[in-house]
Amino acid sequence: MDENRKDQDVTPEKEQVVPREKTAGENPVQETREPEQAAPAEESPAGEDEAKAEDAAEEEKPKFTLNLDDEAMDSLNPLEEAPSDAAPQKGGGKKKKKKKKQKSLGVVIAFTGVIVGISVLLAGFILLTLNDVMGLYKEDKDIQVIIPRDSTTKDIAEILQENGVINHAWLFRFVVKMNGEGGNFQYGIYNLNSQMPYEEIIDELQQNAPKLDAVRITIKEGETLQDVAQALEDAEVCPAEDFINVINKQTFDLPFEEYVENDPLKFHRIEGYVFPDTYEFYLGQAPESVAKTILTNFENKITTDLWGRMEELNMSLEDTITLASIIQAEAGDPAEMKKVAGVFYNRLENPEEYPKLESDPTRKYVEEYIKPYDALENEEMYKAYNTYEGDGLPPGPICNPGLDAIKAALYPEDNDYYYFCSNLETKEFFYAKTLQQHNANLRKAGLR
Repeated sequence: MDENRKDQDVTPEKEQVVPREKTAGENPVQETREPEQAAPAEESPAGEDEAKAEDAAEEEKPKFTLNLDDEAMDSLNPLEEAPSDAAPQKGGGKKKKKKKKQKSLGVVIAFTGVIVGISVLLAGFILLTLNDVMGLYKEDKDIQVIIPRDSTTKDIAEILQENGVINHAWLFRFVVKMNGEGGNFQYGIYNLNSQMPYEEIIDELQQNAPKLDAVRITIKEGETLQDVAQALEDAEVCPAEDFINVINKQTFDLPFEEYVENDPLKFHRIEGYVFPDTYEFYLGQAPESVAKTILTNFENKITTDLWGRMEELNMSLEDTITLASIIQAEAGDPAEMKKVAGVFYNRLENPEEYPKLESDPTRKYVEEYIKPYDALENEEMYKAYNTYEGDGLPPGPICNPGLDAIKAALYPEDNDYYYFCSNLETKEFFYAKTLQQHNANLRKAGLR
């Protein structure tokens, strides 16, 4: 073909398409290069019907035109990935589904963990309460409890818990209520055991027990442990030796006990902590019960403020009570206690010049309260307690101080005295800065 002919064949005629017969040598591809006029030059009537049907179908489909020649169609891979602009829509949808599935799975796992955790805690709680009800896995310990007259179930449950018979007062009350046993309890002194199940405890407390004959005992400021033990024995509360052994050797789960020192030179471990007060005990009461009552009172009297003051002064509980016991023994009058405390502080803060406190009551404690009861005849102990021979504070308290003496030990008067003495009859105190002045005061006090 000539070039003019080719130009005519490829010129698009969009307004009108005139079918014509094919001539020999014409290339059919030239007539179908325009996609929109790809129909054959000559069609049968049946072909026209088919074309109309196809046109109608095309109008119903989304308008999309793909211009590909035969060579491009042959090279098209049906398995090839879709164009990149479509990929994010498909891929993005899958990722969102995966994220939703992962989030749902996390919620399920977390919920399952919570359920399992609650189940474990509940199982442990049930096991612990059941052990208490049955008296299982507990220390085998005989315990005497005192049930006062007109005690309610709540009162009794708290007494049992405080004395270590049971662990849960509320649970005991619940069991009593469920069994309908609340109105049958008696009062008196009962000997129980920490391994007794609730049912046995309830049955025991419904039996008649030795009745309570109350005894009021007053422990005075400055009394020693031996004095208190003898008063308890004289009142028929408990034997003196039993009380001393129990209070010195046993512990009662009180926080302050952790700070009570066990110096090998101490004579009585718990001397100084038998708090002076008036107590109500009972004839034949167990020494363990008596000791716990007294030491619990000491625990309650040493307030947070007093603990804070010890920390502020960098003083231990042991040193505080030891110094307070000396102050108590030296000055029974609270008005003189802080001034006496100031003298001892001045000596303790100048150990090179005043290594010894030289307190008469410490010497008396050795002679009257250690030597008569010390079978070992420990001379080292005697010298440590006697502040005329030992330096600084003695190994432990020499009596049981009251609250005024304890406060004086923590809040001493700021003075410059290093000596004092008092008239034993008039109780008048004399203070001195020098030894010469002190000797003159001794004559005034009738001590020379």
